Amino acid sequence: MPPRSFKSRLDRFIHAPQTEIGLALLILLSVLLVVTGIVVEDPGSKYHLVRYLEELLTLVFIVELAIRYYIARNKQRFWRNYWLDIIAVIPFPPTLQILRLLRLLRLLRVGILINRNLHRVSARSNVSLGAQLGLLSIVGLIVLVGALAIYLLEGSQNPAFNSLEDALWWSFFTLVSGEPIGGEPTTNAGRLVTLIVMIGGLTLFAVLTGVISAVMVQRLRNVIEAKYLELDELRKHIVICGWNRSGSLLIEELQADPAMRHRPIVVVAEFGETPERDLKRIDRSLIHFYRGDYTTIDVLENVGIYHASRAILLADATHPRSDQDRDARTVLAALTIEKLQPGIYTCAQLLDRKNSVQLRVAGVEDVIVADELASHLIATSARNKGSVDMMSELLTVQIGNQIYKISAPESWRGMTFWAASERLKDEFDAILVAVEQKVEGRRKTLVNPPKTEPLKLGDNLIVIARSQPQLD
Repeated sequence: MPPRSFKSRLDRFIHAPQTEIGLALLILLSVLLVVTGIVVEDPGSKYHLVRYLEELLTLVFIVELAIRYYIARNKQRFWRNYWLDIIAVIPFPPTLQILRLLRLLRLLRVGILINRNLHRVSARSNVSLGAQLGLLSIVGLIVLVGALAIYLLEGSQNPAFNSLEDALWWSFFTLVSGEPIGGEPTTNAGRLVTLIVMIGGLTLFAVLTGVISAVMVQRLRNVIEAKYLELDELRKHIVICGWNRSGSLLIEELQADPAMRHRPIVVVAEFGETPERDLKRIDRSLIHFYRGDYTTIDVLENVGIYHASRAILLADATHPRSDQDRDARTVLAALTIEKLQPGIYTCAQLLDRKNSVQLRVAGVEDVIVADELASHLIATSARNKGSVDMMSELLTVQIGNQIYKISAPESWRGMTFWAASERLKDEFDAILVAVEQKVEGRRKTLVNPPKTEPLKLGDNLIVIARSQPQLD
């Protein structure tokens, strides 16, 4: 494998879950420092320490955004996604206290970062928790900005706002009621802040009322979870191009595998209506639907094909087309994906075996002809009178034994197939059924080879086991 470039290492670092959680904590710390710097009236050593730490964190955020700009493939999309964060880190002189409140805009980024990693804590409740967290971030931002602004503008001359606690209660009650409660501002700037908080409260009330509607629930989730924004942040995800009746079962199987449970999945097709209602037993917090033509480069770039680990192409049934047209779209999409991201693993579903030649030439690893495979299963079951139960168990990760492909350790080089079989059965209760080798750059699978067949460096072992064996 070629060494990773400096840019790819930066990309992996900035999008690592540990980095994102740490960044969220630093943003919360910077918000606390802004509040402390405003409340502290004595410009002594404590005030200067707060200011120093605040400026240090601002520098960290500037470096973070510079890294994101450097690794971004689409610079215009970067400006569109991070313009609020850029405004929030602009250094302002200490005399312009009111402009320091712009630092609080990064609270929205905290909601996005935590929401993106919630599935690692609670996969089942991720969707509801994500919506609640997003709503809480928006409410907290309005209340905090309104309280600090009215405290700075009115605190020195209006006894109703001479403490931050009074200002916080005023901001909260004004937001909830839609009218000033707890004090009346006397300056024009204070009245403007009051108007903004009141508008925020009225908007919040409209959103909460709209949640009763299923349409508004969907819109709220799209806005708060920022899923379209997340497409630029996804790494090592799975892209599914096209959709048919097997799509929901496919996603269910992928999420049932412990090794892939936390992998985001992007489904791209020309949907009339996205099929959320079909995904009843699936963690939908990791599913992203994107409407578009997956045979075009722009759409594939928008779903992050450059950073995807796997691409699965289904025979698309979202629009009425002939079988030949559906296969032609699959072939065109596969060729485009392999051209854009040569290192990606690609699996394509075809309706006619004759169309597989172009896919093999393009470098598509696996081609599945659904009707052909179903016919083989039916014929095997008929010949053996009931073997379908065994085949069904092996083809799902949700019950019993499954098929796994593992790399043979370098120390196993030269070991015979029989010796490797015995060792796998003794140590892992696994059955070795085949060996995959690379011959002149092509994959060759030896199913049940002779027992004296030696293992070679770089071979992969195909085994049947209840869980994936971890070989040393």
